[in-house]
Amino acid sequence: MPLPRKARPARRSKPEIPPATVKSTIVPVLATLWIAGCAVGPDFEVPPEKMEASFKHAGFTEPPAAGSWWSMFGDAELARLMKAADENNPGGRAALARYDQARAALGLSAADAFPAITGDAYARRQGDSSNSNFSAGTYNDYRAALNLSWEIDLWGRVRRQIGVAAAQAQAARYDYQGAILSLRGEVARAYVSLRFTEAEIGLLEETATLREKASGLMKSRFEGGASSRIDYERSVTEHQSVLAELEQLRSQRTKYENALAYLTGRNASGFQLASTGRVPRIPGPVAAVPSELLRRRPDLAAAERRLAAASEGIGLTIASYLPRLTLNGSTGVRSLNSSDLFNSGSKLWTLGPELSVPIFQGGQLLSDRKRAEAVYREALEQYRDTLLTAVREAEDSLADAHHLAKAASARSTGARSADKAAELTRKRYERGITDYFEVVDAERTALAEKRAALSVDLARALAATRLIQALGGGWQR
Repeated sequence: MPLPRKARPARRSKPEIPPATVKSTIVPVLATLWIAGCAVGPDFEVPPEKMEASFKHAGFTEPPAAGSWWSMFGDAELARLMKAADENNPGGRAALARYDQARAALGLSAADAFPAITGDAYARRQGDSSNSNFSAGTYNDYRAALNLSWEIDLWGRVRRQIGVAAAQAQAARYDYQGAILSLRGEVARAYVSLRFTEAEIGLLEETATLREKASGLMKSRFEGGASSRIDYERSVTEHQSVLAELEQLRSQRTKYENALAYLTGRNASGFQLASTGRVPRIPGPVAAVPSELLRRRPDLAAAERRLAAASEGIGLTIASYLPRLTLNGSTGVRSLNSSDLFNSGSKLWTLGPELSVPIFQGGQLLSDRKRAEAVYREALEQYRDTLLTAVREAEDSLADAHHLAKAASARSTGARSADKAAELTRKRYERGITDYFEVVDAERTALAEKRAALSVDLARALAATRLIQALGGGWQR
């Protein structure tokens, strides 16, 4: 129940603010805004790094295809798997979510550059202590107002804060793109390994068929007295050995298939890939020089942005121990009676700056600056480490491509010679010139050479994917 009017606290009329007073308040604020262009702390520059003119094994001409570099393998199924991995892989989607978080954090930091306006309203019944200097007993209190708060960015604290968040958001973006590049490399390697394993399986299935026929023939010859039991048992051993290796390869193929299911975000139990009977085309080596890595690799770009964030952090720390100026204001109405709330006499307003000056904090500010500088030095060394790693990976992959191409040629020639030697040895055995041991040895050598040739081709294909990934997969900043 409202108090009688005589018991209420007396209302005081608000004095009119002379225009000169308003001008004297706003002019310094505008002047402060004008001088707020300086920002303390270092401005980031990409650290210069000495780079060689070219790689050790440079001299190739085909650049990696921008974007869909996997088209260089000439396999439609691989392209389909890449699309599925981009859309469904949990790791890639988690990296995208981290990027979205960083973008949201940038939005939060950027909001500090603008005035914050809030509204408040209340209606309450209040009782004052009768033992205080001023007591009005019990009464009603009503208020509705808009409040303004705006930090004047004297030393660039807000801008440095935005700079940190912006650099971190860019780093998160490049991390996401790097995660996708890495994911695509894993898909390509798993797929290529699966197809080359299928080729080796086909080779052993063909060999197993030949060994089975040879074992049957040796059994007939042994039972007919035309051959010894030793030759027959050797033929059985060779046949069973091939069958055992065949099952091991089939197991390995299943693991590659399961890996592709995982990479594409599928349940391995319901995922199958039909055999195509062919291996993907092996891309030729690509051309690049180390300086291009700075714009071709997202992990380098991310490391550079983290270094930039650390640099901005130094300025942010320095600004934190300088005076902070905030412009505060409020306007609205307040009354002891709800019926009087929107009368002209109920108006209220305030406007003025607030200055906060850190004076003594026990060495906290100095320690904070040392910490920020140490964070920058750490980020600098991580950037250099990423750069050195990038050059090393490219050199390794180029060396593999260079030397494995020569190895493939030698292996191919060796496989053809071993196959011819096995054919001639079988003819000698059929004529009774040699024993079956030489046949087994020649066929075993021929099979080993064919498998070795496949292994080198697989190594070339894997080296091509690593090289494309090492050079950023055609990615451009």
